Amino acid sequence: MGRLMALMVVAAAALLQNLPTLPSWRVLLGLSVGLGVLLFLLSNYLKRRLCHTPSSVWRTTGRAFVLLFTFCVTLTWVTWRAEHRLSDRLDVIHENVVSRVVFRVTGLVQDQGDSVRFQARVVSEELAGIPENIQVVWRKPELDPQVRPGQVWRAALIFRRPRGALNPHGFDFEGHMLSRNIRAVGRVRGTPKLLRHEPYHSMEVVVARARQHLRSLMRRHVDAMPYGAVLIALAIGDQDSVNAKHWEVFNKTGITHLVSISGSHVTMLAAFGGVAMLWCWKRLRWRGRAASEWIPAKVMAGLMALLVAWLYCLLAGWGVPARRTFFMLLVSGLALFSRLPTSASGVLCLAAAVVTLIDPWSPTATGFWLSFAAVAILLFVGAQSARSLAVSPGWAHQGWGVLRESARLQWLITLAMLPVLAFLFQQVSVSSPLANAVAIPVVTFIVTPLALVTALIALIPGLDFLAGGAALLSHEALAWTMVPVNALAETSWSSLAVAAAPSGYLLLSVIGIAWALQPPGVPVRWVGWILLLPVLTWQPERPPVGGWHLSALDVGQGSAILIQTHNHTLLFDTGPRLGASDAGQRVIAPVMRALGLNTLDALVVSHADIDHVGGLPGLLKEIAVRQVYTSFNLDDWLAKVEKSGGQGQTITRPLAAHICEAGYQWLWDRVTFTILHPLNVDPMPLGKQKQRKNENSCVLHIQGQHHSALLTGDIGVKQEADILDRALKGVQADIVVVGHHGSPTSSSQRFVNAVGARHAIAQAGYLNRFSHPAPEVMRRWQAGQRRFWRTDEQGAVTATSETKGLHVYAQSSVRQRYWHARAKPPF
Repeated sequence: MGRLMALMVVAAAALLQNLPTLPSWRVLLGLSVGLGVLLFLLSNYLKRRLCHTPSSVWRTTGRAFVLLFTFCVTLTWVTWRAEHRLSDRLDVIHENVVSRVVFRVTGLVQDQGDSVRFQARVVSEELAGIPENIQVVWRKPELDPQVRPGQVWRAALIFRRPRGALNPHGFDFEGHMLSRNIRAVGRVRGTPKLLRHEPYHSMEVVVARARQHLRSLMRRHVDAMPYGAVLIALAIGDQDSVNAKHWEVFNKTGITHLVSISGSHVTMLAAFGGVAMLWCWKRLRWRGRAASEWIPAKVMAGLMALLVAWLYCLLAGWGVPARRTFFMLLVSGLALFSRLPTSASGVLCLAAAVVTLIDPWSPTATGFWLSFAAVAILLFVGAQSARSLAVSPGWAHQGWGVLRESARLQWLITLAMLPVLAFLFQQVSVSSPLANAVAIPVVTFIVTPLALVTALIALIPGLDFLAGGAALLSHEALAWTMVPVNALAETSWSSLAVAAAPSGYLLLSVIGIAWALQPPGVPVRWVGWILLLPVLTWQPERPPVGGWHLSALDVGQGSAILIQTHNHTLLFDTGPRLGASDAGQRVIAPVMRALGLNTLDALVVSHADIDHVGGLPGLLKEIAVRQVYTSFNLDDWLAKVEKSGGQGQTITRPLAAHICEAGYQWLWDRVTFTILHPLNVDPMPLGKQKQRKNENSCVLHIQGQHHSALLTGDIGVKQEADILDRALKGVQADIVVVGHHGSPTSSSQRFVNAVGARHAIAQAGYLNRFSHPAPEVMRRWQAGQRRFWRTDEQGAVTATSETKGLHVYAQSSVRQRYWHARAKPPF
C-alpha cells in the first residue's frame, strides 16, 4: 500500500505538469478535505459496525479512498507551488527595456567564453514587477571582475522572459527554466557597481561559493588537459564547460550517465565515509569506556554515511540522480535505525515520492524517469543475479559467475532502456553495451575516485604536486578509456535514429520489458522482447499522393520550412547560427529524426544571409542531402566556414548542387515544385554580392492536387513586382510564408492581393531587434479574413494538404502547458 501511495504522489505531479492551464488549488483543497472527511467516516464505520475482519470489498474500497485522497492532496500541493512560482513573473512593461536593480549572486558562475552567466536574487528594484529569481548574463568587460556567489551588485539590466523555440518533439526551454525557478533573464548594460560581499548569507550561497572555489582550484591542474572539464564534472557536477564534441561522443555511445554525478558516485563516497567512521568509532574511547558503548558503531557509521552523501549531493548541485540516491540512503538508514522491515522497491518508490514533493517539477526532466527506471531494472534483475550467485560453489565459480552476471546485467539494462531512450530522444545507441563495458569499471573505480582525490588535495595548501599527480593519473585513465569509445562513436552504426512513437507504444514496450525480465520458469519470456519492436520501428504516416505537409519551424530570427510529400522531403532554408551551434543541428535535425526522416531529397537555401544559411553546417553533419539549390556559390561559402572554423574542420558536401533559376520545375508524387525567382542569377563570389543577397533570394511555389504554398525568402517589393509581371497566375497560393520575416520592405498590397493566400506565416524571433513582423504588413495579410501566424508567438506552424481540406495549426495549440506565455492562434 505504501508503494502505491508513493506512486500516486508521482502520478499527481506528472499529471499537473502536462496540463495546459492550472486548476484552482482552493477547489482542490476543498475536494481533498471532503475526501478526508469521507475517509474518516468510512474508517469509523468499519470499526463500529464490523467487529469481524472487513471483507475484501471493504478493504479494496478503503484502499481506493486512501489512494484517491493521496492523489488529491498531492495535486493540491503541487498546484499551490506552481501558482506561487508563476506569480513571480516579469511584467510586460519591463520586458526588453533597461531596469536598474540590486541583485545578489546565488549560483555557480558559468564561463560562456565571451560572457559569464549565473543565477541571482533581486534584492531591490526601482520599479515593481521584476521577479525575485533571475539569471544574469554579463558580457566580459576589458577589466573582468571576479564574480562570486554572495556578492551584491547594482546594475542596469535588460530583462526578457525565458522564451525558447516551440517545435514538434523539441526541448521545452521555458519548462526547464521554470523548474530551475528562473523567471527572467537579464543582460547587463553599462558597468555594474559592487556594493558589498555577503559570503555567508544563506546555505545556497555558501554551497555555490564552495563549488566555485573548488572548481578554480581544480582548474589549476586540469585546464590544459583535453578532458579536464570532464574531471571537474565528475567531482562537483559542473557540466557546462564540457566540450560539445565530447558530449556528442558520450551521447552516441550511451555513456552520458558516467560523466555526470550519478548514484554510484554518491553511494561510493557514502560507503567510504561510513566505513571510515566505523573503524574510528570502534577504537575511540572516552573516560575509560569505548565510544561504541555510548552509541553503537553501526549507528555512527550510518549517520556519517548520510552526512557525507548529503554534503556531496550539495556540492554536486543537488541534481535528480543525487537527490534520488540520497533519499534512498536516508530511507534505508531510518529503517535500519528504527528496525523496520524494508524492501528495495519500497525504498525506491518512497524516494521518488519525496523527490517529487520537494521539487514538483522533477517529473518534467527526462533524467528523473531514466534515473528511477534504471535503478528499478537494476534492483529487479540484480536480485535474480544474487540468487544465482549464492548457489555457485568455490571461489573460481563465484568469480566467473560475477563476470557472467555483470555482463548479463549490463546487456539487460541496455535492452530494457532502449524503448525509453528511443521515446525520449529519438536515438538509440547500438554501441552502448560495448562502450559501457569498457567505460563503467574505469570511470567508476579509477577516474572518479582520482578526480575526487584531486579536489580534496587541492584544498590543502602546499600539496599542489600531489593534486597535479592525481589529476594526471585520472586524466590518463580517462583518455585511454576514450580511445575505443571514440572509435565506436565514429562507426556508422554507433547510433540509430528512430521516429517519435505514440505514448501507447511506450506503454506496450514497458509491459514487454516487465514480462521479459521475469525469472526463469515463466513461459515464453522471449515474447516480451518482441513488444519492444513497435516503439523502435514505428513510422508516422506520410501525406497521400498529391498532398503535402509543411512545417514552418520555430528557429528564432530565421527561416526553416520542412515540406514532405508521399515519398520525398524538401527543406527550404536552414535557420540561423545559434551561439556555438546552429539551428540545423539543434532544431531541424531533431525534428526530422522525430518524424522518421534521415535524408533530404532536396534542400533550397534562398540566399547567403546567416539567418537562412547559418544552420547548413550542422544540418550537413546530421542529415544526408542529395540535392541543393542556392542563389550563391555553395562551395565558396562552405570553404569560408571551414576556414573560419579552424582545426581542420571539414563539412560534408551534398551529392549535387545547382543554382536557383526561375522556371526550373520538378514533380514529386503529383506535387509540382517551381522556382519563381531569381532570373538569370550570376553566382558571383560572396564578397561581391553582399548588397544583392535579398534580391537574389530563391522563391519556391508548391502546387499539390488540392492546395498550394509559396515560400518567398527575403525578396523585396521590387522582386515581388518582377515575379508578378512574369508569372501572375503562378504566385497564387493557399498558404504563404511572408517575405523577409514580415519586414515592411516586402509584402506589397499588389503582391498580397495577387497571392490571395488564406494563411500567412511570419517566421521571426521573439522581441527581435528589427521589430518583425511590421504591424502594417500584418494588417495587409489579415485583411479579408485571412489568418496571420507568427512563430515567435505560436511556435512552429504546420499545414497539411489533403482531400479533406487544408488543416493549419500552431504548436502552441497542441503542446500548451500552463507555463507557456504564448499568444492564441488566429481565428
